[in-house]
Amino acid sequence: MGAKCCGTVDNNNKSRKKSGKKKLNDEDEDQPKKKNNIKRVDSDSSIQRDSKSIDNREQILKRGKINELKKMIDNYDEDINAYTFGQNKTLLLEACNVCPNPEVIDLIMNKGADIDKEEYHTGNTAIFLSALDLKDDFVEKLLNYNPNLLHKNHNQQDIFEFLNFFLIEQRKSFNRELIKKEKIKYDKILNLLKKKAQINNSEIED
Repeated sequence: MGAKCCGTVDNNNKSRKKSGKKKLNDEDEDQPKKKNNIKRVDSDSSIQRDSKSIDNREQILKRGKINELKKMIDNYDEDINAYTFGQNKTLLLEACNVCPNPEVIDLIMNKGADIDKEEYHTGNTAIFLSALDLKDDFVEKLLNYNPNLLHKNHNQQDIFEFLNFFLIEQRKSFNRELIKKEKIKYDKILNLLKKKAQINNSEIED
């Protein structure tokens, strides 16, 4: 009888030890989960900060106020030629796309921007984007920094072929009054580009 009693006590002790180990294991398993959760929150907040920073820059570019632009570009702490806007555009390319103030070109170029840096998905450079939006004042500014007018985008179009395709072929459906206004800007841009190309050719010949 006594032996059986002792055997029962031993089994209970063993079960208590096993359950104790299980609790410790459960606690150990929970611990790294908490750490991982903390890391995810930090990562998410970092992404949110980066997103807000890009949004703020875009808003400043869109407003085009010279004092805001100067302050933002002076304090630009990233690589000026990095694809920071949607992983597709540099600061210069984004400015040519959304900014109404051509003075932004000088501010960005003085920071060491590459005039011929391509838009990642299209191969278009700053001169392409400005011409596409008929920003003749931007084109005039950009030409002061000697962009490569022989550069071809991903569709194997140089700036002249690009202009002909987008500003003539794809805008035939617009009303006549709008086409007339756009044609004036188109002709001005084309003349600016041709003049620069002639200067470049004469320099090569000399």
